[in-house]
Amino acid sequence: MANRQHNTTPYALANKPSSSFSTISSAGSATSAATSRSGGSKLLFGEIDQSSDRSSDSFASVCSFVLSDSSTFLKTWLDDSCRENILSYLPRKDLSSLRLVGHDFSVRAAPALFSDLSITFKTATFTRPARLAALDRLGFYVKTMRFSMPHTHETFLPPLVDPDTGEELSFTYTPQVASCAGQPKYGDAGTTEILTRQYPALFHAATNVPAFVRAFSAFVNLRHLQVQCPGYQEASRYRRSIVDFALISLRIAVERNCLNALDTLTLAPIHPGALQFLSPLMAYGATPRSSRAWTRIRRLTIHTNSLHGTDIDGRPEHLKILQAYLRNFQQNLDAFDFRWLGGTGPLPTQQPCNAASSLQEHPSHRLDHRRERPTRAVKASKPLRFSRLKHMKLKNVATPATEIRAFAEIHKRTLEELDLEDTELTRGNWNEALSPLTRQTHHRTSHAEIPIMLSPTAFAGSVPSPMERIESYITPSGRPSLRLSKWLPGRRSHKSAAHSGKKGSCDNQLKRMLGGVLSWM
Repeated sequence: MANRQHNTTPYALANKPSSSFSTISSAGSATSAATSRSGGSKLLFGEIDQSSDRSSDSFASVCSFVLSDSSTFLKTWLDDSCRENILSYLPRKDLSSLRLVGHDFSVRAAPALFSDLSITFKTATFTRPARLAALDRLGFYVKTMRFSMPHTHETFLPPLVDPDTGEELSFTYTPQVASCAGQPKYGDAGTTEILTRQYPALFHAATNVPAFVRAFSAFVNLRHLQVQCPGYQEASRYRRSIVDFALISLRIAVERNCLNALDTLTLAPIHPGALQFLSPLMAYGATPRSSRAWTRIRRLTIHTNSLHGTDIDGRPEHLKILQAYLRNFQQNLDAFDFRWLGGTGPLPTQQPCNAASSLQEHPSHRLDHRRERPTRAVKASKPLRFSRLKHMKLKNVATPATEIRAFAEIHKRTLEELDLEDTELTRGNWNEALSPLTRQTHHRTSHAEIPIMLSPTAFAGSVPSPMERIESYITPSGRPSLRLSKWLPGRRSHKSAAHSGKKGSCDNQLKRMLGGVLSWM
């Protein structure tokens, strides 16, 4: 009877969604517990315990299914491409059940089942031993990881109060990357004791940086990191939140591990102050080597709330923090998707003012409630320029035409697609805004006998051309939008003026010969 319970317990757990971290951990602990009761060796997820006293007839049906006599089934199952296609169409519930059939099915279905992992941060997310053991076994398969920590009433922190005098205390947080025995976690013994008594357990879990580093060491093949902080309200803008401390630990964990495959980052939705804690240059715990892990990012998505407050230089306060964060991705970024949540906001890449500006420090960054907010002077920054940007998508932006024109002028040699969804021009018109991408280039004409090549790829390596396709469409909100994209694929290098003239002559001959059916430019 005990053995039958061992075989049915993992199946019941398999019916739950396997993408949640709690389900994986529960399955791992249940399997280990059942294995110790049966006395067998340590089993993988879904492996059949053959050390039990079940009859050989009950195992015969399973073995005949795994070791099938059908050559068609074996040919399909043993072929990597066919097997991956079959597993990609199976729901997660069926994949969980399939892994319980046998060891071979368990191993081959694991990459498809655990490639996408969702983690909702709680008190024991990265500290429970069973969950860490599950990550060690399954973290190798994770390609996309969603880290979610919503804003709730439990995540906001009250002010620190001196237990003797009742006065409000100020506290500057310093992350402790390495845990040292006997050393206070928050600087000194007195501060550590006050924080331990007055702050909830979720705060201490969010500041447990070694636990974050230990957990992220299992995601050696992680490619896409998604950070979600829903539930933000502008009324709680200056309240201290546990979410910010968790983001600091998350950033340090990424920087301290060798996540060489990580090339996609999604911050959606994210509150305005989060970018200050995720910045590898401005946030606490940052080192000169912190930005190395983020330079690998090639696709970036940011959906953040818009703020209407302005600083002493006239720019929105959040825009300065946003631009300082985007400068970490100027070298290798290929695709950038940005959206303002709520009201419209300015162009995130617009040129800052020439005057020296001051970067205000968020009150929650210093963890005090003093009304005065000290500022840090920073040098006047250069305009944002992404040297490899190919795809740009903007949503819910209100900006003058001159700002879009300046951005298009800087990136016209690399930009292949510009999607302006729900974008409003405060001054100027679209002809002025898109002039660097839509104006035609002029070539000198000369006649020569050259071969005719009926392939667009023949022009790979010539002078960059303006955007070839302009599409207008209506967004769900009813506002007009534009999408511009290049018709000719690939990037082109410079040629001599004589070659450009020959290419123009060839184009004219093709148009005359084919009656204008083919349009090369």
